[in-house]
Amino acid sequence: MVRRSRRDLPDAVVGETELARWFFAGRYAEVIASTYDAGGEIAPADVGFVVGALTFVDRRDDAVAAFEVWRARAGAAPSSRTLAACRFFLGLAWARAGNFDRSFALLVADGFRARHDPDPWARALVFQGLACQCYFTGRFPGAAANALRALQAAHEASFLYVVMLGTDLRGHSLVQMGQLQRGIALLEQANKLARRLGLANNAYAVDTSIATYVTRFVPHAEALERVESLLRRRAHDSYSRRALLIEAAFHRALRGRRSAAIEALEAANIDALRSDTRRGKVVSLLARLWVTRWQLGAAACRELVDQARELVEPRDALFRAELLGFEILVARSEGDREREQRALDQLRTLRRTTQHFYAKAALGQFDGEWRARAFDEDALAPILRAVANRDHSALSRIVSLGLLGVIPELLGLVPGRRMILIPSEDLLLLEDHGDVIARHRPPRWCPVLLRILAAGDASKQRIVSGLWGLRTYHPEIHDPPVRTTIHRLRTFLQPHTSWVEVSDTGYRTTVPVHLVGSAEAPATEPAPLWEEGEVPKLGARRGPLAPGPDAVDVGPRQLIYRRLDEVEAATVPELARALELSNSTVLRGLRALIAEHRVESVGFARATRYRLRASE
Repeated sequence: MVRRSRRDLPDAVVGETELARWFFAGRYAEVIASTYDAGGEIAPADVGFVVGALTFVDRRDDAVAAFEVWRARAGAAPSSRTLAACRFFLGLAWARAGNFDRSFALLVADGFRARHDPDPWARALVFQGLACQCYFTGRFPGAAANALRALQAAHEASFLYVVMLGTDLRGHSLVQMGQLQRGIALLEQANKLARRLGLANNAYAVDTSIATYVTRFVPHAEALERVESLLRRRAHDSYSRRALLIEAAFHRALRGRRSAAIEALEAANIDALRSDTRRGKVVSLLARLWVTRWQLGAAACRELVDQARELVEPRDALFRAELLGFEILVARSEGDREREQRALDQLRTLRRTTQHFYAKAALGQFDGEWRARAFDEDALAPILRAVANRDHSALSRIVSLGLLGVIPELLGLVPGRRMILIPSEDLLLLEDHGDVIARHRPPRWCPVLLRILAAGDASKQRIVSGLWGLRTYHPEIHDPPVRTTIHRLRTFLQPHTSWVEVSDTGYRTTVPVHLVGSAEAPATEPAPLWEEGEVPKLGARRGPLAPGPDAVDVGPRQLIYRRLDEVEAATVPELARALELSNSTVLRGLRALIAEHRVESVGFARATRYRLRASE
């Protein structure tokens, strides 16, 4: 049995007991441990808050049991405050779970009769419950209106907890109707009130809402970091954490981080399965649809769309709009014009009846006659519209935002493994089924070399000719720089070094190379030595003097010696241009000839010239 304290006295005022203060502070585990789990009788004034605590930790069945035990003992004249609190918390739990029939019975059928209760404390919860039912079933104007009535009653009763809840729900309702700035302002107001009252759990939940809204419509890296930072904090309720995980999965996939997105999805799925709610499963399915779209392509979403359709409740406007957008996307990928038109008509009807922002945003993506944004601040819908319509003019904007995961679909490609060269952005993308790595400012030789390798087995002679423009190929001279260049290419492609492999005749890529636009021509000026960080670029041969036909079979030292025998003296660059060798190869050859006392140097630094030693 639980030891009674002053809060357990029969004349205690509902909402003013010590346990009520624990509840408002978010100490749900302590509330449950000291009452329901302790096996003792719960004080009548505390029943509503025990029921609320049980619902917030996803123990709805226990909450129903506690409520029914109290009703049986309360007799014909139950406390209006306790009745209002129990109905509100249970009804909210059923609405969040997507069981709208049960939430309607508690929040509307039973609660509506209490809207004229003389106690404004009870009326505040009644109107807040009506607002929640309207909100979850897509009647956002009704939700905002009833939340305002709840606010009025809460102010009359000095019930600051519901003042915060009502302000929060009004903010949500306005955002859902496309009034982003007004909605966010109200949510910020609710956040400040929650912190001032010490309601840490509610403040965290409001932080979660603001972060997910901003991230969904203003897809900057800073917005995603706000979601990630909240995930690193301890979650106060599973509902908020699941929302953060879903939003993180969505935006990680947009940014080409498919593996990280799947990690977030798996964590959200574990939570959804634990609570075992229809609505939780729908949220996870919709998030998985986004990840699958960027990982495998729109056509691969068909099975998930069918599963989600079976679970989505017709009154759940928040999910129907998003699902209809995927219906259109999949139908387009399959060329099913009839199904696409049917989904488009349903989406137009949904927008007309609910004014839901996502219905407007989806129409903006797929309806050629619909040009308006859900609201002016919506920066994501135009991007998704460009992707759906293969509008390459949005490529620069997409790259600047870092939304790399959408680029393959924008280019009309099915997600897979490939390299994407974008010369206009000085960018190379390494795509692996939704995992996209950006390599900015690739070396000037990289695009040319990738095109050579992507054409098939590229021999070393083909590489020497295509990359450096040389007409002759000397294995003993040119193989080292070719191997060095291939090594540097593989280093640049990390972690996908295996995407360039050795073939029977030379080298090749193991994945396709997709070129966006035209590749820039390689520079004509000589490049620095490859030992200094660049692959050598050998210039065209100047002058008619060249090694004889048998020079192909001799080493660089002999070529250098013959050339010096033809001229009085020469510098390293002059010898390199004449012999089509790199400066470092010439320099090594000269040092060897000097060591053999066959060549000598005159001058110093840049003026150093080399000539044959005079015969003694």
